[in-house]
Amino acid sequence: MAESSIQPEINAPTKTDKLAIQFVEPPAAVTQQPATTSATTATSTTPSTIIWTPRFIVLFALTLVIGLSADSLLTQAVLDRLFRETWVSLAHLLPAFVCLLAIIIVTRSWWIRLGAIFASIWVLFISLNHVLPFFRLDPGSSIPSLLNAIICSALFGAYICLSIDRTPFTRWDIWFFRIVLIVSICVVPLIYIATPADSLTLNTIESDLAALGLVLALLVWWARPSCWKMQPGLALLFGMLPAIELLLSLPGIGTGAKNLFLTQVSLLCFLLGTIRLLKDQLR
Repeated sequence: MAESSIQPEINAPTKTDKLAIQFVEPPAAVTQQPATTSATTATSTTPSTIIWTPRFIVLFALTLVIGLSADSLLTQAVLDRLFRETWVSLAHLLPAFVCLLAIIIVTRSWWIRLGAIFASIWVLFISLNHVLPFFRLDPGSSIPSLLNAIICSALFGAYICLSIDRTPFTRWDIWFFRIVLIVSICVVPLIYIATPADSLTLNTIESDLAALGLVLALLVWWARPSCWKMQPGLALLFGMLPAIELLLSLPGIGTGAKNLFLTQVSLLCFLLGTIRLLKDQLR
């Protein structure tokens, strides 16, 4: 009895231990698989890279190409007296007005909303200006020059508001608006002094104010590097409108088919600018 109690117990390996041994020491056939097989499998399962062009860029490019082609055809149709220039211009202004109304509704920026309101006023008054040829006005009437002054002033106000949004104010921007304020205050007395007495009329002053409004509207976008840095697309498209209008005001340029075509191109640029701005606000 004493010898049996001192004898150590030798336990046989259980079924669980055998399984553990088999797990730690796998068969040699499994461990000796070639490395090229896994590399080939990983390569075959890697998807090919596909670069997708954003849908808005495609639609924007198609609108630009179709618009320029249509403007060329419509200009020829106006010269052949198949259409009137008024209807062609209104065809550009109507979708721009719809885009501006949509911007007023969806935007969260008060600067953009105020700029869209001024731009809508510009669209309404320039549409009225295109409709004026249907009415018989006195050749000496001041209505056309007054409309031009209102149109350019509304465009200038719209461009100020639209260019301020999301654009940092640098030192040059501050000085630019100070200079614009001083010039706007002093321009009327300067025009009155510089104009000869025999040609000093209300129409002359209003026409000079309209030209000044176009120049300032152009400089708001193109003379500020911050606009080119933060909003290059809007700066280019919106700046093309006053730039083309000023170009057409030069003697010998704004006549005939060239005047008609460039006028439609300027309205097309404004339409594309409103589409681009609406895309930004929806995003």
